[in-house]
Amino acid sequence: MNAHMNDLAKPGKENFHFFRRFLRNPLQVGAVAPSSQKLACAMIRDLSLNYGDTLLELGPGTGALTYQIRRILPDSTAYFGIECEPRFVKLLQQTFPEMHFVRGRAEHADELYRDYNLSQVRVIISGIPFANHWNDESRNHIIETLDKLMTPGCIFRTFQYVHAYTLPPAMRFRKEMSDHFGQFHRSSMVMRNLPPAFVLTWKK
Repeated sequence: MNAHMNDLAKPGKENFHFFRRFLRNPLQVGAVAPSSQKLACAMIRDLSLNYGDTLLELGPGTGALTYQIRRILPDSTAYFGIECEPRFVKLLQQTFPEMHFVRGRAEHADELYRDYNLSQVRVIISGIPFANHWNDESRNHIIETLDKLMTPGCIFRTFQYVHAYTLPPAMRFRKEMSDHFGQFHRSSMVMRNLPPAFVLTWKK
């Protein structure tokens, strides 16, 4: 385990920023702590990229998933992260200076992707809490954006907390994603996360 991952396991700047934002807006953040490295490992399991591919991360937050994502990148130019919280963007840029982060919203991911003239997107990883607060318009806009970004063979992967899995927004998101991209794969429950979660994968 490298130094970054050791740091993540301890209370520190990342956890402080995350918890403070949770207190300000619990519906948008959706958890009291960053994702665990157990969940992060589950999120990258069996993924691989070649030179010339791009991995897009939506909502990297404080970088809990990004630590593990970095392990599967052929080089740092293969990564593009979009985060709406300016404090998190600054923290991410300090923690991963070799990787590219921009401030923006998932609904505009296709526009940001075009602006930066990136290589073909092969993997999209999302830390956005779709089960928490997304209204129909925002959810539909994000799914339409994913449809524009995902070419045949592209993988989209996200997670949903177990306690929120049967909430109507979570169920609507899974149904609408499956209407666009076919049946999804659900992992076994990742218990060593606060709260426990399922990893969901769609492939176009």
